[in-house]
Amino acid sequence: MSPTKAGARFAPSAFRPRELIVFLVLAFTLPWLLWLVRLVTGVDVIAAGGMLGAGVATFVVVRWIRRPGSLPRDTALAPLRPAGRLVRFCAIGLGVPLLLAFLAVAIGALAGVYPVDLAGFSGLRAVYAPDTAGEQGVPAGTILSALAANLGLFALLLPLAFCEEWAWRGFLLPRLRPLGLWPALLLSGLIWGLWHLPGHVGTSTTSRLVPFLVTAVLFGVLLGWLRLASGLIWPGVVAHAANNTLITGFVNVLFAADDPQALGNPWTVGISGWPGWLVMLTVIATLAVSGSFRRVAAREPVPVRTRRRAGRLRRTGAGALGLVVAACLTGAAVEQSLSPGDLQRHPVPGRLVDLGTHQLHLRCLGAGGPTVVFASGWGDSSTTWADLQDALAATGRRSCAYDRAGYAWSSPGPGDPGLTAQTDDLAALLARASEPGPFVLVGHSWGGHVARLFHARWPGRVAGMVLLDVADEHSTDDLATLAGIQARVWSAAAAVGLLRTGAWMVDPRESRLTRGHVPVVFGPSTWAAAAAEMRAYDTSTRLVRALPRTAGSWGSLPLAVISARGDQPAIAHHRQIAALSTRGRHAVAPTDDHYLHLAEPALVLRHIRQIGR
Repeated sequence: MSPTKAGARFAPSAFRPRELIVFLVLAFTLPWLLWLVRLVTGVDVIAAGGMLGAGVATFVVVRWIRRPGSLPRDTALAPLRPAGRLVRFCAIGLGVPLLLAFLAVAIGALAGVYPVDLAGFSGLRAVYAPDTAGEQGVPAGTILSALAANLGLFALLLPLAFCEEWAWRGFLLPRLRPLGLWPALLLSGLIWGLWHLPGHVGTSTTSRLVPFLVTAVLFGVLLGWLRLASGLIWPGVVAHAANNTLITGFVNVLFAADDPQALGNPWTVGISGWPGWLVMLTVIATLAVSGSFRRVAAREPVPVRTRRRAGRLRRTGAGALGLVVAACLTGAAVEQSLSPGDLQRHPVPGRLVDLGTHQLHLRCLGAGGPTVVFASGWGDSSTTWADLQDALAATGRRSCAYDRAGYAWSSPGPGDPGLTAQTDDLAALLARASEPGPFVLVGHSWGGHVARLFHARWPGRVAGMVLLDVADEHSTDDLATLAGIQARVWSAAAAVGLLRTGAWMVDPRESRLTRGHVPVVFGPSTWAAAAAEMRAYDTSTRLVRALPRTAGSWGSLPLAVISARGDQPAIAHHRQIAALSTRGRHAVAPTDDHYLHLAEPALVLRHIRQIGR
């Protein structure tokens, strides 16, 4: 059958950067505006508003930006004949994703990811009929009720799914086709995934972002095949709506038992976890090996002139990528050649104390007691306290700052990098260094957790505490996920030498000791240790949550808790901590800056001196 007789074929549009830029700006702007609305008002309409916005962006660009043409044909809305072909591909769009989802859940069950419960269907009951939990037998009524509910949601979602498919497969995919079939399929899927970012940032679903992007790319390839094979977006609309309703709300809970880990782990659940990736990759590989992708792409050939223009763009991109790769390789070579001599160029400011299994760096100044011990926040070294230490030493007060295991000059410790090990390390460090107690503990952010656990375990060794914008142990693990990603990014940057100069990334308010030792302070070892701390986030914060929380339970311990202004939940949390001591004081600093010791050093010093009297 020739393309003309098929009736549902049309040539892809030329590669026009202006169209793409306007489209992407419009499509991405609305979700972020709605994200700001949620941030300010708490009203969340990002999902529906963003989907509608993608359709609006498509209409604006096709109607007013690109050259005159047939809007339905330019965006795969038409022709709808032959009707049999449309119906056949819509059936594929509905049935195949459901089949893939069932296979994914079955694979997960066989692999032990989901506790199989085909006798009582406890997972389904937990979601749709919690009052029948514990009953046995196939809950036919519940299954039919859940299916009917999701079919209703499927019908309601079709208009919004249309807006998305019109944007991503109707407009974007054909405009990327001149880059090549597979670059277009993969890039359009990645853009589609990143477009969802505002719906994840600042919510309890942040940890789902990375697996979601993998799913978006793979599912986007399959939706792209549907678009090319049918010549229309309508089968993709059906598949898209089915995924968001029938799969997410029905298939994914059909086999799984009432297990929060099975139902909530974004790396394993249904089609959006690794079982689903395995199934989708198998289908994609089968279509690719059979030549199906090549055949359906040939039905919409890219014009020669457009291919030449796209070829120049690919060569330019390849050249830029080559330069980046060469620069990274050069930087890595420089880093590898210079890093062995870093400890000679940047000698230890204090001393290394041997704990038997590893060494920790300790820097102490001054002579008068009680000794102040600084515990740094996540990702920070002992040098961040240098200016405060100098100020205390000038008034005859002794203070010590240290690097946790793996940070800066300290060597990595064995085993668990969690809060228990960190607190044990601090106790052993002070004992091995013959530092007399009791101590005034000053903890910033994560260091506040270390200080609180130290006091809980050895209250006799603590003369007082100053907690600076201490971290909230009740925060979700999304914070740890983002921090872990940040640590890996900085570690990669350090590995290719980007952090060696250091001046561009260091807060100008940091001490000269920090700025002068950047290759060690912010080296790969530091970021590896920081990432390890976040991997143990849940275990560590559980220890802090288990500490006594009754007002006055710390007795008359001298205590000052200082908050950065602006974050009301954090301020309320800090006020509760201050109430743990009958002598506890809470203050709100005149700054929104989390780094109070850099933003308000005089305020911090005043509270330290008051505690140590």
